[in-house]
Amino acid sequence: MKYRVLALATVCTVLGVAAVAHAAGDVNAGKAKASTCAGCHGTEGLGNAQNPALAGKAAPQLAQQMRDYKSGARQHLMMNQMMKPLSEQDIENLAAYYASLKAKQ
Repeated sequence: MKYRVLALATVCTVLGVAAVAHAAGDVNAGKAKASTCAGCHGTEGLGNAQNPALAGKAAPQLAQQMRDYKSGARQHLMMNQMMKPLSEQDIENLAAYYASLKAKQ
């Protein structure tokens, strides 16, 4: 019985670490995916008068906003459509990329 509990704890720990590793965003993969975002948010994520800046924002906040657009909880016709095909990993990668950029002073 003791070994079963230990084995179960080990499996849960390994799966937990794998889930955390999967959730972490890859800046380079996000940069590659961000080309479609640049049309509105700019190549450096600095935005403009009509579109918000993304550069330097917190990755968890950016990821949650993208999830909200994807689910429809947050409404914007263009953003809802742009987010639909993205996987959870795509969202994490984009969030990591934009968080890595320097915000406008």
